[in-house]
Amino acid sequence: MNSPLVYIVILNYRNYTDTIECVHSVEAVKYRNYRIIIIDNGSDNESEEILRGKFHQHVFIQTGENRGYAAGNNAGIAYALNAGADYVLILNNDTRVEPDFLKELVDYAESNPDAGVIGPKIVTGSGELDISCARRRPLLADYFWRVGPGRWLLPGNRWVKRHYYMDEYDFQEAREVDIISGSCMLIRCKLFQKTGLLDENTILFLEEFILHEKVRRTGFSTVIVPSSRIVHKGHSSVGKKNYRAIGESLRSLNYYLYNYREFGRVAVFFALASVAVKGGVEALSMFLRSGRSGT
Repeated sequence: MNSPLVYIVILNYRNYTDTIECVHSVEAVKYRNYRIIIIDNGSDNESEEILRGKFHQHVFIQTGENRGYAAGNNAGIAYALNAGADYVLILNNDTRVEPDFLKELVDYAESNPDAGVIGPKIVTGSGELDISCARRRPLLADYFWRVGPGRWLLPGNRWVKRHYYMDEYDFQEAREVDIISGSCMLIRCKLFQKTGLLDENTILFLEEFILHEKVRRTGFSTVIVPSSRIVHKGHSSVGKKNYRAIGESLRSLNYYLYNYREFGRVAVFFALASVAVKGGVEALSMFLRSGRSGT
């Protein structure tokens, strides 16, 4: 019996160095029935020339413009669906995968047909757990206590612990969770028949939160499988936080809360204000540091 066909979608934007490293790590996986799709999201450097030349054996798609995470990955997802894929793996280009990571994910998915979205345990470059690889659906209070000023006032508060499953999950056994990291998601292609492709109305933030809202209406579950492991450098395509990124995060949050959580105006204002305060302080700190350094 043939193993399920997995299409691995890797999105590049101006960062071909990380993409090359990521693709090389994928090429070393033990699971063999996979195809790689490299998507270039309209890079304005030599990314396309370098990646086409180095990886002529893989599918390469040029989107022509940077329309963000969802739109870029959708180009690869659509190709994979048309090619008869059983699963699509969305993989950030700033990750490195371990040789057995894909086999562990597929084996779990095949043994658990109700699992629609499956993710690995994610560690940082220094080997520490990236707690964002398993998160709960946020409540309104999260935006003050977890994202906003409350996290400074009371670090390690119960809202932070609740959101990241702290003190209740040791990341040793597979477990159903609300949200996994968008940096690595194995998605059952049958799920797309119910949810459609990724929502393209956000550019860079909250895509996995929006996906969760769509998945929870289908009866499929989201699961983290710690026996599968990858390393995530983190935010290489985004770069350091800047004013545009802060603004985009607020726009994305506004869209998510209004369209998927149906929060009222007062609740949305509270959430946005909480996040904006934190973002504003970070932006001011960044501005002051850049002034001291003369940049």
